[in-house]
Amino acid sequence: MLTGVLQIAKASIFSGLNNLLCNDGLEEGEERFAFTKDEAFSFYYPESIRALEAKGAEVIEFSPLVDGRLPEVDGLILGGGFPEMFAEKLSANTSLIADIQEKTQLGMPILAECGGFMYLSQSLTDFAGVVYPMCGVLPCQVRMSSKLQMVGYVTAELLADGILGKKGDMIKGHEFHFSAEADSDNSLNRAFRFTRSRNGEQYYGGCSLNNVVGSYLHMHFAGYPTAAENFVKACLKYRKKD
Repeated sequence: MLTGVLQIAKASIFSGLNNLLCNDGLEEGEERFAFTKDEAFSFYYPESIRALEAKGAEVIEFSPLVDGRLPEVDGLILGGGFPEMFAEKLSANTSLIADIQEKTQLGMPILAECGGFMYLSQSLTDFAGVVYPMCGVLPCQVRMSSKLQMVGYVTAELLADGILGKKGDMIKGHEFHFSAEADSDNSLNRAFRFTRSRNGEQYYGGCSLNNVVGSYLHMHFAGYPTAAENFVKACLKYRKKD
């Protein structure tokens, strides 16, 4: 089923990419983005990265498994992957965790999707029940399950103004994950109200704090240019305040 989700999403991106590259009114050639790319974090839509590059941004790969600090960048994207398989090593990289925590406090725009969301959580409990401290940026904990928790299309409504858009904006994407938040405390700073395309079920999910947005949502920048433009604007604002 996941293959079908990815194929349909990929087939729909090109008109969105054309819109993204035109009439954005943004300053180009200044911002630098970092995105995770290693054995633990490997899921990205390549066109999403190219859409950011098309604005003149320099996009830099880094690895939470081996790098002790973030590159000198204005924004950070933590993509999907399998952090549960590398939880011990990720947790042990305390110098990078401290750097991410510091950049969060300084207001760096950070988008974390699925595996990246898990990495920014307080802790990750693996399949064996072992608990590993993570970055502690977002006020949630995640736990692995042997059962698939969610797969399918969703519509995500932003619950507050932020780095992706305005309160009430709708973003479409998909979820596919075996982990879940260990608690369902909706008093947290929830990022989205989700609606499942399959049955209309609604639920709150993800977290939003400072300029950080994290959730299980996989979105496609090229297919949703407004969210991409808002993220770029947030990164430019962060750069200029230094």
